[in-house]
Amino acid sequence: MTVLAYRRLMHRQTAHCLVVMARAVAPRRSLSVSEWADNHRYLSGKQAGERGRWRTSRTPFLREVMDCLSLSARVSDIVVMKSSQVGVTEATVNWLGYILDHAPGPSMVMMPTLEARDAWKAQKLNPLFTETPVIRDLLGGVRSRDAANRQDMVDFPGGVLFLAGGNSPNSYAQRSVRNLILDDLDRFPVEIGEEGDVLTLARGRTKAFARAKRLFISTPTVKDESLIEREWLRSDRRRYHVPCPHCGEFQPLEWGGPELGYGIKWNATLTEAWYLCRACAAEIYEHQKPAMLAAGRWIPEDPASPIRGYHLTALMAPVGLGPSWLQLAQEWQHAVKSPGTLRAFLNTHLGECWEERGDHVEPVGLLARLEDYPERLPVYVRTGGVDVQKDRLELTVVDWGEGEEAWMRDHLILPGDTAQPDVWADLAAALDEFSPEALAVDSGYNASHVYAFVEKRRYAFATKGMPGTGRPLVEDERARRQRLRRQRRKGITVHLVGVDAAKALLYSRLKIREPGPGYVHFPRAPAFDDEYFAQLTAEKLVTKMRGTRPYVEWVQTRARNETLDCAVLALAALRLAGVSPDQRAQAARVPKDAKPPPLMRPRSKWVSKW
Repeated sequence: MTVLAYRRLMHRQTAHCLVVMARAVAPRRSLSVSEWADNHRYLSGKQAGERGRWRTSRTPFLREVMDCLSLSARVSDIVVMKSSQVGVTEATVNWLGYILDHAPGPSMVMMPTLEARDAWKAQKLNPLFTETPVIRDLLGGVRSRDAANRQDMVDFPGGVLFLAGGNSPNSYAQRSVRNLILDDLDRFPVEIGEEGDVLTLARGRTKAFARAKRLFISTPTVKDESLIEREWLRSDRRRYHVPCPHCGEFQPLEWGGPELGYGIKWNATLTEAWYLCRACAAEIYEHQKPAMLAAGRWIPEDPASPIRGYHLTALMAPVGLGPSWLQLAQEWQHAVKSPGTLRAFLNTHLGECWEERGDHVEPVGLLARLEDYPERLPVYVRTGGVDVQKDRLELTVVDWGEGEEAWMRDHLILPGDTAQPDVWADLAAALDEFSPEALAVDSGYNASHVYAFVEKRRYAFATKGMPGTGRPLVEDERARRQRLRRQRRKGITVHLVGVDAAKALLYSRLKIREPGPGYVHFPRAPAFDDEYFAQLTAEKLVTKMRGTRPYVEWVQTRARNETLDCAVLALAALRLAGVSPDQRAQAARVPKDAKPPPLMRPRSKWVSKW
């Protein structure tokens, strides 16, 4: 080798060493979480409906949420109040992959319980270790399998990931982390033993890090009791605004309502749904949503707050990755029939807190709704409710139409000693006049006379009101059978009525402003006077404290509430009878020349009494 060739070789080797050294000492390129996810993340069939490479463009509203979690973002606290099925959990896993690969450091994920942590790890986190190549290579071979099998900790180069349960006091002790995730926050206990508030304890784990990041995620639950709502109200409260394809006006996608001129609308047969623009009232269809989402932007309500807050609803879900607008409309029609299903709809689809609509109703507003009924009403079922007092019986008769739209027919006060037969004879005469298909009679007073009365009438039910927020309006058939095996009174079945659920449903319907499903009509008749409405609205729902835990309870605001009890019993009678006004309305629309379905003989005479 000549001297010149030797010098050229040494020059090339020196240049290569300098390049390697420059790369080694150069600062890591700034990378956002969304960029990392688009470059590296792969989705497994275990965790997502669409397998393959992650694409932030499918859920553009998650880009800013992820990027404010990036190492370069000057944001410490991020609050996400959301509905289900909008991709936030996958965005969280993207951040964890970003931490493992690009920004290593001590981190912690907390779920409400240890059982929830284990389920989340198996379905969401473990696929990240096995399906995303850069993470699989980082953990490496046998070590990857070992890490995936550990339930409480994942050790990785440059950091450690703790996996904890929010109900365990040990989860908050002796662990300092830079990155903290509290998922499903509203299912956490409000306080941890005697140690205090869960959020204060969790934030304490990040005190040692000046640039810590804390992410709080949850579907909300009950207003004023929700932890995620509490944090959301402290944030800048960002909502995703999208442009109308017709007028270009930016607006958040909101459910709206019958009384509002915007939001989700649908046709009478529930075969098509669309969105009505609040600015130009143009119809927007779901196939236009991808372009709207791509052009959308987050707009804060309180820009001065240092806490980032994001609100996501199922209306924003990309086509094919969540419920469609039509599916939401169909679920809404079912949800309005019960407080429990309505609450689930608001929480899981709209990402909103449930506020007890039965908290209070003003009687003056109901007086203004008195109307003259037309000669023919679209009603299909008639029920009644009887409240028993010492010196009188009170009866409310209600006609029910499609969607359980209610027409109050009459309210009677039958004076007399309810321990004597005369007043019961008056009740029988009144029922002969109104001919209800179902009647619920409260057996809380003079029970033996109630049993004697209903025993002679197959359409009548002896009932007993049971308070408690967890009780259904009426028992399902299976629970009823199990109870009846243990409880029989002179051959009479006593049906339990969840009065809290019934009052909540009735009061929520009294707040509906436009006739339609659930609306309650009142006739212009002498029985419906000031006293009637004062009794109908004689209770309100209040929040009390039991120790450190809040709970709700119905409280009477005046001495008499018989008309409320009668209305509750008439609603319970509809449920107990098992008769559906909707089915009868549908049958009434069938052409007269249509061939009727074949008759089916009951398996037993005890299967049904209708």
